[in-house]
Amino acid sequence: MTASNIRQQILEHLEALPPEQVKSLLFAWLNGSEGDLEDFEQLLINQPTQTTEELFEYGEIDAALNFQPLTEAQMVQQSKSALEAYRRTGSGVTHDLVRQWADSLGTDPERPCPK
Repeated sequence: MTASNIRQQILEHLEALPPEQVKSLLFAWLNGSEGDLEDFEQLLINQPTQTTEELFEYGEIDAALNFQPLTEAQMVQQSKSALEAYRRTGSGVTHDLVRQWADSLGTDPERPCPK
């Protein structure tokens, strides 16, 4: 199959997907391959279709308390990065600080998210 045909098939497949799933696929492709179109095509073929609702099951809260959806691949990557940073520095947020913050959610004033 020519590169032009592969590109066309990829474009047609991507048009039907929700934006967050496209982002997740690109993330997986760029992190898990040499960047060949054939690799991306295989990723598309093997990717189960997710609904928008499924994509919003996970997320992170940013400093402005806005929900930012994360894919499972992004959550795994963030967890690995956090673990590696902890192993390098030994520093992290204590359970007590997280509990104090969580207990303050919905109260006035809420505590800032510990970092």
